[in-house]
Amino acid sequence: MKLPCQENPTAENDRALLAWKLCTRIRATLDRYHAQDLRNCLRRHDLCSSGTVQGYDFARTVAGALRGCLSENEICHLAEYFRSPDGGGVAYGLFLDVVAGEDEGVGGKELERTLSVSEHRRLSLVLMEIAQALRFREQVLRPYFEDYDLIAGNGGSVTLAYFKRVLYFLGITLRKPEFTLLAKRFMVGHYRIDYEAFIEEIDGLLRYLDGRGPIDRECDGEVPAKIVAVELPKVDRPEVGTVDLAKVLQKDTAYHPCLAPSRQERDFRTLMLRIQRYVWENRVRIREFFEQYDTFQCGLISRSQFVRAMDAVGLSGLHRMPLTDGEVRSVCDRYGDARDVNRIRWDRFTDDVDEVFTVKNLDRGAFLEVESPSEEVRGLEREGCREGRDLAKELVDCIRTLVAARRVLIEPVFKDFDPHRNGHISRSQVGEALSMAGVFITEEQRYALNERYSDDLGFNYVNFLKDVDPCPKIASAYEEMQDRLAKINADAGPEPHPHEQDIVRVLAKVKGQVVRRRLRIVDYMRGFDSMNHHRITCDQFRRGLATASIDLSPTEVGTLARIFKTPLHHDTVDYKRFCDTVAEVDYQCNLEKAPRLVPLRHFPSEDGPHNHLNFEERTIVSKALQRLARQADVVSNLSAPLRDFDRNHLGVVNRNQLIRAMATRELHNAVSSREFELLCKCFGVEIGHRREVNYRALLAALDYLYANRENHPF
Repeated sequence: MKLPCQENPTAENDRALLAWKLCTRIRATLDRYHAQDLRNCLRRHDLCSSGTVQGYDFARTVAGALRGCLSENEICHLAEYFRSPDGGGVAYGLFLDVVAGEDEGVGGKELERTLSVSEHRRLSLVLMEIAQALRFREQVLRPYFEDYDLIAGNGGSVTLAYFKRVLYFLGITLRKPEFTLLAKRFMVGHYRIDYEAFIEEIDGLLRYLDGRGPIDRECDGEVPAKIVAVELPKVDRPEVGTVDLAKVLQKDTAYHPCLAPSRQERDFRTLMLRIQRYVWENRVRIREFFEQYDTFQCGLISRSQFVRAMDAVGLSGLHRMPLTDGEVRSVCDRYGDARDVNRIRWDRFTDDVDEVFTVKNLDRGAFLEVESPSEEVRGLEREGCREGRDLAKELVDCIRTLVAARRVLIEPVFKDFDPHRNGHISRSQVGEALSMAGVFITEEQRYALNERYSDDLGFNYVNFLKDVDPCPKIASAYEEMQDRLAKINADAGPEPHPHEQDIVRVLAKVKGQVVRRRLRIVDYMRGFDSMNHHRITCDQFRRGLATASIDLSPTEVGTLARIFKTPLHHDTVDYKRFCDTVAEVDYQCNLEKAPRLVPLRHFPSEDGPHNHLNFEERTIVSKALQRLARQADVVSNLSAPLRDFDRNHLGVVNRNQLIRAMATRELHNAVSSREFELLCKCFGVEIGHRREVNYRALLAALDYLYANRENHPF
């Protein structure tokens, strides 16, 4: 805090003089081309076209354009001098007008100094007091100023200090507020007074006073005061104390809940919806708070007990959902007992509130669709929300553009002010959060934002971020997978083959996979039968087969489910009967009833659609084998290179290895390409997801043909 004696009356003049010198140096350095380039650079930083830029943008741009003409402290002084009145940034337009101007002075052209209505009234009274003092003493102003102007040559202007000395010499002493107002009206160049305009004003007032008549020097009212002090009369303001000052000024002057106007009492329907919304959000079991007062479980409690139970729930004037006394009385009157006015039917009240979760007696309507909560409760807005004005909408659009252009992460800044993560901050923290994010707004704009996004808990920055920084909805990977599966399942597959609906072929396919892999399917099915009823659903049956890695098409699985379905339960499958049927590959059931029966082991066939040959293909394969039989294994030792390729001794090789082995024995010239393809198809087997050639069967066929060949001794 500074004392009055510590105030420096020439501080403003020193700042203006330093700014004038710096602008003169910049004007001498920049030509018209570089000045226009500087203007374009500053405009690029003004995204909202507000006429202001941030201080660091102004300093960086000016320092780059001047290239060492000014120091960092001098540039900071210019930024502080040309800062906008609201503190939102640097008014670069005014700075460029000063720098690009051709006239002397800080502004190039005189800065317009506007006066408010009250300042005009006070200035008129000050000028009238000065005119009356000069007229009473019969003094003339012009010679005192012209003598100084002849020497200084300022062209109709004098300094502030000389202007004050002249008035003091003439016996006119002004208080500091009156002199500041006078200087504000007639100042040019921030440190000179236009005495020509001042004298013209005084001469006009003197002519007006002369027209009213001579001066009565014996009247005490005509004697001028020693110190000119002007006090405006108080104006009758009936709106003071009745109209909200924040709405008049369009900015937050002070905020406290006690200053907010009292709200009107809600009607019963709206009140019940608010209570349901409160109970649903906090998951309150409201019945437990009333049951403790009803000892005999008759559904009736006293009025005072009902109010205490509501207070325990949080429905009172001191809790999270404040209710007025009138609203509490309306609830009590609504659920009061018809026989006793002092008794309240609390069970009816709790049943009506619990409808937000479910519907009573839902067991009588099992197919009734329940919406929890109802659309009417879900659509309620938080209390305290108000409709925003057009200024708030324009401001939100401007902030959205600024955030998108600068890629500003604005959400973490608001979360720093919200330690409890309830989605609200105080009204005073809105401007701080935006300024930390690089968004500077005025008091009026902040007031508009508070009016639009504030409620009973404060400023709802979650809704503000939805409008300012909307994030596109990103679907989860699980939802995308579900959509792809739905499209795949919706697509109609190929028509089922007739052999897929033949139960004999399907069982033979299952038995073949069980024998080769030595599976026990009942172990995979038993886990779905927790009650040991020997039946499971079709989906569980399909999952059991998939877990056992039984390679079947959907049509074949459907065939099995249709054949082995439970007689009385058509939606289930008798998996025990299916597993016993498949297990016949290893043993036969009820063998104790036929002791002389010799069980036979099941040998699965390798034949299938992949190696089926028609008549023409069988003829071609037969001729090819007849030619290859001349060079059987006993002659060409073809098995040696094939066993070299079969490192795991599985008896199979691929097609490339087969043709390489035949090439080592020069047998590849004995067959054509078509005959080789048909040989691979005839002796082909499926192993996993690839097709191999069973070279052992091929060698056995060649040896058999070689042993049974026709012998012509002559």
